[in-house]
This record gives sequence, C-alpha cells and structure tokens, in this order.
Amino acid sequence: MKITIIGNGTMGGLIKDALLKKHVFAQKDLFFIGRDDATTPNADIYLIAVKPQDFSEAAKRLKGVKGKILISIMAGIPTSKIAKVLPGNKVVRSMPNLGAKSLSSMTTWMTKGGSSKKNNLYPAERKMIKSILSSFGEELEVKNDDMIDKATALAGSGPGFMYFIADALTKQGVKFGFSKDDSQKLIKQMFTGTINTWNSSTETAAELQKKVTSKKGTTEAGINSFKKNKLTSVLSRGLVAAYKRAKQLSKQ
Repeated sequence: MKITIIGNGTMGGLIKDALLKKHVFAQKDLFFIGRDDATTPNADIYLIAVKPQDFSEAAKRLKGVKGKILISIMAGIPTSKIAKVLPGNKVVRSMPNLGAKSLSSMTTWMTKGGSSKKNNLYPAERKMIKSILSSFGEELEVKNDDMIDKATALAGSGPGFMYFIADALTKQGVKFGFSKDDSQKLIKQMFTGTINTWNSSTETAAELQKKVTSKKGTTEAGINSFKKNKLTSVLSRGLVAAYKRAKQLSKQ
C-alpha cells in the first residue's frame, strides 16, 4: 500500500514522521505534498491534513479519484461533505489532538455510515487505518459525526483546557511565593506523576481521588471548596460550549 499526505504543515509532518518511525510505511511508499507541489502522487490512501478552509483547494487534487481510502484530520468537516465532494471513495474522518507531537495523541475516528458493511471497508483496510492512527498515539473508533464532535470537545480541545488549568495552578504557585520556574516545575511533575499513576492503574479517576483524599486533610479541604463553588458544573458547561462550537463548524 502507498499513502499520500496532502498538507505539509505541522500535523501532516508529525504524521509522516510517525508513520516512518513506526514502520507503518516504507519511505518509498509515502508521499508528502503541500500547496506548492504541482502533482499529487497516486496512492491507495490519501490523508488530508489541511486546514478546513483549504479543503476545497485540496480536493481539486483528488478530482476523479475513485475507490481509494480518504482519511481526513480536518476539524468540523463531516463525512457527508467529503463524500459529496469526492464521491466513490471510502471516507474516514478522524480527530487527533496536540498529543501527536509526543506520539501520544488521542485520536477518534469513524467511517462513512459508521460500519464496515455500509462503507465497504475490508478488515485489512480497517487494520491499516488503525495502524496509521495509532502510530502517533491511541485511537478510538466511534459511531458517527456527532460522536466525533463530542470527542473534539473532550479530547480535541482537552489539551487546551488542561493547559488553562495548569496555568492557573502555576500562577497560584507564584502567589504562594514560588518563582515562576519552580511553580511550573511543581505543576508539570504533578501532572506527569498523576497521569503515570492513572495509566499504571486499573482504577477510575474517582477511585484514585478517594484514595488520596484523607478525611479532614488538605485534599479534602480543596475538594470541598471545589464542590461548594460548583467546579464540576463549570467544567461541564465549558465542554458543552466546545461541543456546540464543533457542531456549528460542521455546518459551515
């Protein structure tokens, strides 16, 4: 199999490097093109890694292409639109996140129709798609475009939310009297240790939280304050706002 990545920006480059590093494709079977490239090499799989607003221009490169696998990482563009512009192909919509930079993306994906039968996706093709997406992190198949939009709010925008929270914690550390560098070191390692512990455990986040919350201790005091100020509701409203925006973008 051969793959052509259309879009030589940051994400396209990250995917190219990951595919080669994980030996999903050999160098001779992988093509990487951008706006200035005059031709589009023939391939079995085309991965569209351009900004959503550049889709129409990128699609011109694939005019007349039939029977191929088209993998999109474009935010907000539903499978129905891709299938309408480029009919006769097997469409896969995916949503990676910033974790791709460290080969730790959480990528959700779906095929047009939501099942292999409706999309004529063969087992070998499904296996290849999983190999491509897992080359730069974890992958999770979902049923439809709506679930992609919800996953965008949870995991796509999630890194931004985590950085927002980490920044707030770092600033509080400075208010406590730590230098900015020391405060950042404290928060970075706290996040790292927390995630590593969770990854090495079979317990849920709620179960682990209970384990580290001593009765009448410091953690309980903070959590009680979070509950009193309805932090859970605030976070929920933020996720819903992100989901609604993803839905709006998919209709443009």
